[in-house]
Amino acid sequence: MLRAVGMGRSIAVGVLWLAIAVGAAPPPASAAWGAERKTVELANGMRMGYVEFGDPRKPVLVFLHGYTNSSLGYLPLGRLLARDYRVFLLDQRGHGESSKPACCYTRLDFAYDAKLFLDHFGIKRAHVAGHSLGGIVAQTFAAFWPERVDRLMIIGSTIGRRSRPSPDVPLPPPTFGPLDAEIRALKDPIDPDSAFMKEWWNVPRLDPQIQYHMRRESARIPADVWRAMLDQGEVSRDLRTTAPRITAPTLLLFGGKDALFSAEDNQDMVRWLPHAEAVTLVDLGHSLPEEDPQAVADALLKFLR
Repeated sequence: MLRAVGMGRSIAVGVLWLAIAVGAAPPPASAAWGAERKTVELANGMRMGYVEFGDPRKPVLVFLHGYTNSSLGYLPLGRLLARDYRVFLLDQRGHGESSKPACCYTRLDFAYDAKLFLDHFGIKRAHVAGHSLGGIVAQTFAAFWPERVDRLMIIGSTIGRRSRPSPDVPLPPPTFGPLDAEIRALKDPIDPDSAFMKEWWNVPRLDPQIQYHMRRESARIPADVWRAMLDQGEVSRDLRTTAPRITAPTLLLFGGKDALFSAEDNQDMVRWLPHAEAVTLVDLGHSLPEEDPQAVADALLKFLR
């Protein structure tokens, strides 16, 4: 989710977008959408939703989604990866079918849930991939539990904001530009067909059925939890402090048209993760896995081979 933010309202393009923007009627065959999802209770009492694809005998790949997304936003990518891997698409806390407590939403809280998920299934090691927020969580997981990670894949993500060295340094700009104010103003129940939600899920090339359902996935997140994830995430936003602890072979996958994380942000990641392989898909924006699942799957599978 989250195509080009911080640049004001974008213009919806294409017949597919128009087909769903004009009304709330679901696309055909919507009833079975997301039926693959299951839930499990973790050792810390959290309920976690997940989707599993692939042969249980194959190597494990865990995928962590972005802010206000869920496992269901990555179903096409998961199916492509499942040809070679046992794939788990997780609902991170606050999202999907997972628990939505008032606290806690730091990167370490998310990462610890992923660790407990692997513990529950008796999985000693796995490939770990994450998109956007999920990429922050994947980096954190690899830093704190390096013995559990075979290969690390960070997609459309960041090394984080630098901590302010003094009170004289200005506060950083809002994470999502002008949409931050709209997040602050959200009230329950959130309307999945509101102008805000259509803008939030205005992702180029995204299948209209996925777009329709993902607006509803995001709208299920309580407004206070939308804000809690933004605010509590600031507690440990600078990943430079733990980057040296990452030892797994790492892929950095960038979108050449990403309007959330700039080319300078990408270069900063490369500087702090000098052992990583960096690949840019020049025609894609921030939401690479949703925009072109095949291109992202090809890049991940090439790295994993």
